[in-house]
Amino acid sequence: MSQNFTTPVGRLLMGSLYNPQTTDMEGNPLVIRSGPNAGQPKVQYFFAVGIPKGLETHWSQTPWGQLIWKQGHDSFPAGQADSPSFAWKVVDGDSQVPNRVGKKPCDREGYKGHWVISFTSGFASKIYNKDGTQAIVEPDAVKLGYFVQVNADVDGNGSNTQPGVFINHRMVALSGYGEEISIGPDPVSAGFGTAPLPAGVLATPPAGFAPVSPAQANPVAMPANPVAMPAPAQPVMAPIPANPAFLAVPPAPAAPVRQMTPAAQGATYEAMIAAGWTDELLIQHGMMVA
Repeated sequence: MSQNFTTPVGRLLMGSLYNPQTTDMEGNPLVIRSGPNAGQPKVQYFFAVGIPKGLETHWSQTPWGQLIWKQGHDSFPAGQADSPSFAWKVVDGDSQVPNRVGKKPCDREGYKGHWVISFTSGFASKIYNKDGTQAIVEPDAVKLGYFVQVNADVDGNGSNTQPGVFINHRMVALSGYGEEISIGPDPVSAGFGTAPLPAGVLATPPAGFAPVSPAQANPVAMPANPVAMPAPAQPVMAPIPANPAFLAVPPAPAAPVRQMTPAAQGATYEAMIAAGWTDELLIQHGMMVA
C-alpha cells in the first residue's frame, strides 16, 4: 500500500510542472511496461526538487526519507531494496558518480548541498499558493529555480528486473521565488570568440556608420536639391471703414484638398511638406494629384 507525504520546502531543479515528457533519458520513446496496454506510448510529468541537507548523513535519516526507505523495503521483502542498483528516486546532490548519461549530480545547478527527489506522474499536478488556499492556474507560473513543497505518494514499482519505488506527485505549493534556472546549451562553452578573424573584419563600425532607427526603416526619399520657396508676401490690409456694417464679409475660401498617390507610400501631405517637399515637387514626382 502506498504512503503519502509532503516534502519540506525545496527548490525546483529539473523538469517541468507543465510540459509532459515523451522520451526517457536516452531519448527512447516512453511506453507502458506492463499490463494489457504494455508497449503502448505514454507521457509522464517529471520534475526534481532539491531539499537542503541538515545534520543527517543519509537521506533515509530525514522524516520524509524514513517513509520512502520503509516503503521500499516493505514492497520488496526479499531484500531487493538492499541492492545498490535499487531505484530509490533520491540522489545525493554532492555525489560525483555519473548517472546513466554521464552526468554527475554535483555538476548540476542547485544540486550541491541537497537531497534531490525525482517525482513522476501520468498527470500534471494541481498547483496552489504556499498554504494551499488558492489554486494557481496561470501557465508557466512556477519556473525552475522557484521554491515549492510537493505532496506525493510513494510505492514499490512492482518490477523484479528493475526494482525500485515510484514517487508520484499529486499537488505542488509555490512557497517562494528564486533565481530562475535556464536549461539549454551554454553559450560561453560553445567556443564563440576563439576562431581567428578573416581579413577585412573590423572590431568597431566604420566611420560614418550609424544604425537605422525604426522610424527610418522606410523613409520617404528627400529631393536631391529641394527648391527653396520664397516666403509669401504679407498682404496689405485695407483701411477699415468707419462703418463696416455696410460691407459684406465674403466667406473664407475652402482649403484645397491635396490627394496623395500610391507613390507617396502612405505619407501624408503634411509630412511631406514638413520634410522639405513642395506642391510642385510632389506633383512632378507623381506623389500628389495636380
